[in-house]
Amino acid sequence: MAWHRGVARGALPLLPFDATSLSALRKTHAGRPFVLAFWSVYCEPCRDEMAEWNALKRRHPSLPIELVCTDAPSERALINTFFAKYPPGPVRKWVFSDAFSERVRYAVDKTWRGELPRSYFYDTAHKPQIKSGKVDRGWIAAWVDKQQGRGR
Repeated sequence: MAWHRGVARGALPLLPFDATSLSALRKTHAGRPFVLAFWSVYCEPCRDEMAEWNALKRRHPSLPIELVCTDAPSERALINTFFAKYPPGPVRKWVFSDAFSERVRYAVDKTWRGELPRSYFYDTAHKPQIKSGKVDRGWIAAWVDKQQGRGR
């Protein structure tokens, strides 16, 4: 994948996520499914979900998983400590770059009020299935199978 080029061995950067990022991701992943998941270092269910993202990425290495931390970019050290303790695997990592988080949330989903974890499973047409709360492993497996034409 193109975004792996130029990144030091296994270490993926913490990228800025703003109100235009989802549009850019849709272009980057045109015609392909992808997962966009929002979390916070202060969200207990988000900690457990990191292991799910890691397992999903190991099972399906070509599936793009975009993890977006909703905490302030000034908390980068805390975010990196979180990743060291709860590694999500080789996924692309983002952090809200706009201090006005409502603007970013609104750009992603006009109905999202900030609950976490919050995940968007985009199919090949980029129609999302939205999940609030920790996502069930069985549901994820069924979604991946459907994207691969093996519907359950």
